[in-house]
Formats: sequence, C-alpha cells, structure tokens
Amino acid sequence: MISFYAEECCQAYGNLRELEHRLELLEDGETPLPTNDATEASQVIGTFLRECQRAGLKRPLDRTERLRYFGEPGRDQSRYTLNMLRRELEELREGALTDLRERTFLRLDESTESHYEKAALFGSLVSQEFSKADYDIREAGNCYATGRYTACVFHLMRVAEHGLRALAKKVRVPFPKTFDSKTWGELIGDIENEIGKLKPRSSGAKDLEFYNAAAAQFRYFKNGWRNHVMHTRTNYNEAEALIVMHHLREFMQHLATRIRQ
Repeated sequence: MISFYAEECCQAYGNLRELEHRLELLEDGETPLPTNDATEASQVIGTFLRECQRAGLKRPLDRTERLRYFGEPGRDQSRYTLNMLRRELEELREGALTDLRERTFLRLDESTESHYEKAALFGSLVSQEFSKADYDIREAGNCYATGRYTACVFHLMRVAEHGLRALAKKVRVPFPKTFDSKTWGELIGDIENEIGKLKPRSSGAKDLEFYNAAAAQFRYFKNGWRNHVMHTRTNYNEAEALIVMHHLREFMQHLATRIRQ
C-alpha cells in the first residue's frame, strides 16, 4: 500500500494544467521557450512526475525520456518547440488520468486517522517495556484506521500475547523456551499455578494481587476475544474493535508499570 497526502498531488496536477494554458496562449508553435520560461516549466513538469511516481502512476513516467533534457542549462533546446511541449504535456496529463481511473484510492476517515502508523499508540511506557509489541500495536491501529476491524482485534490479541509471556517469565513459569508452543489456556494455567506457590510475605500482598488480577484479565481476553478471532467464530465492527483496543491499552499500560519483556 502506498501512503501519501493528496494535496501535493493535486497541486502538481493544477500547476501542470496551468502551464498547459499558458503555452496555449503563445502563438509561434515551432520555436522553443525562452530560457527562463523553460527552466520554470521544467520544474513544474519535474514536480508533477515526482508526484506521479509517489502515487504509483506509471504512464506519465514512461514518457520522461522525451523531456529528459528539457530546461537543462547547456543543453540544446531547439527540439523542445511549443507544439512538442503542448503534445507532451497533454500526454502526461492524459496518462495520469488514465492511471487514476484504473486505481483504487482509500481515504482515511478523520475520526480514525489518528490511529494510523502509530507504534506508540498505547503510550510511551508500553513502547518502552514491550518494544517487541510495537509492530502489532502499529498494525492494530492501521487496521482500525482502514476499516479492517476483525484484523485489528487479531493484532490486538498478538499484543496481549507479549504481555502474557512477560507475566509468565515474571512469576517464573519454568521452561520459557516452550512458551511459544503452548496455548493461552496452558500458559495461563501455568501462571496461576506459579502464583499459587508464592508466599504473601516474600512476594508482598500487592504483588500477589497484581499477578492474580493480571492472570484473570488474560483469561478474560482469551475467552472474550482471543478464541473468537483466532478460530473464525465471529467478526468485529468498528465499535467492538474500539472497545477491545481501549480495554487492552489500559491493561497493557497497567501491566507495564511492573512488568517488562
């Protein structure tokens, strides 16, 4: 997917169209442009072609060789007559419009754009303590911003899994290298078993309360969302995905105050 702001592309197209109109007003079609005008026109064309490249419009770029030396100091400009430039500008414009007709463009909604390409969507503390979750946090936001709400929940559950494994390590569930091969249910059960072995005096009552609450929250995520999205049991709409995101963000922010990867 190509991301770009449409303003620059529209501005470049408008400037090219304005250049066309200016050339149409000139009478002698077999003479080249004066040097200063040629330099200015070359800049307009160059900006337009750069925007076409950024937007993935190929037809205008296929014609760049014909205008390669146009407006370049020290180069012979005699071949770049007004008539030739008029034809080339028309071809550039029509090529861009043809490509645009064959492309599908997506516009981010103003209400969700703030979620797009945000690795720190869950806050700086979560990014700091759970840096390995940055990819899925960013993708969850991207999917939400582009209306892929079930995919958003999928990535959110992957974010939660980073927290689940970190909690397992924190309470010293044995054999950390096997965590990847365990189901959520198995790992949560192991966590609860290890928490049960902790003594309040050695661990502190607040720590035990924190661990127990975290384990219960992971079981809630598992039964409420993770199993459903992983096993194709349901799809999610915008409101549902946002609820999951807000809930998980608050939980990961709380988890990051005591646990890190």
